[in-house]
Amino acid sequence: MTISRTGDRKRVALRLFLMATLWTTAGLGLGGCGGGLKYKVDDTALDAVPSGERQDVFAAQNEVEIARSEQRTAKSQTEQLERDLDVAKNEKKQADLEVEKSATEQESANASHDENRANSAKHGKEVADLGVKVCTAKLDWLDQKEDWLKAASKAADAHQEAAQAKVELEKAKLAKQKGIKPGSDFSLGNYEDQWKDKNDDWQSAKKKADSEEKKTKEREEKWKSVTTDQAKMKG
Repeated sequence: MTISRTGDRKRVALRLFLMATLWTTAGLGLGGCGGGLKYKVDDTALDAVPSGERQDVFAAQNEVEIARSEQRTAKSQTEQLERDLDVAKNEKKQADLEVEKSATEQESANASHDENRANSAKHGKEVADLGVKVCTAKLDWLDQKEDWLKAASKAADAHQEAAQAKVELEKAKLAKQKGIKPGSDFSLGNYEDQWKDKNDDWQSAKKKADSEEKKTKEREEKWKSVTTDQAKMKG
């Protein structure tokens, strides 16, 4: 895998994506649950309902907090990933230098007609070559991890919207149960459809994130495998 500006651009794009998502999340939080939803029940409409009868609403609000926690986790993991990528790139540069050094040593050893030295140099070159493969596999893994974290962030955002839609649905159910009409065009069906649409979006985003996570784990295993091979070769 070649370390290029393309990889750096991907990292910047991912960072900006997460920042934009978090700002959106914060905005929704400041505006109350369901800030980006079409159908909402004004909290004041339910002021007369005892808190003991709002348990379903509270449970839905807790799910919103869980989704926000997922978003913060994705951000934290992305920040760590950026540090890991910097380390991995430096390791790759060092591995490339080791290959150059071992190649020079092998040429010198072959020219010396010293069989023991030549065999040792040959082994050293093989170890160095495998070292590059280890670094390449690690970078491939981390590159795939970027895609996973971006998908995970989108899934967390979709989860939050679905949870907020559920909050509004539970509020609408409670309003209907208590004979409260929050607006002239109030219809429970609108809230049910809104939640279904948002929940479907979340399930789709979650499926995508799960797929990217699976690919990430597969590449991680490939990196670990070649790392084990290198350790055995070093003896």
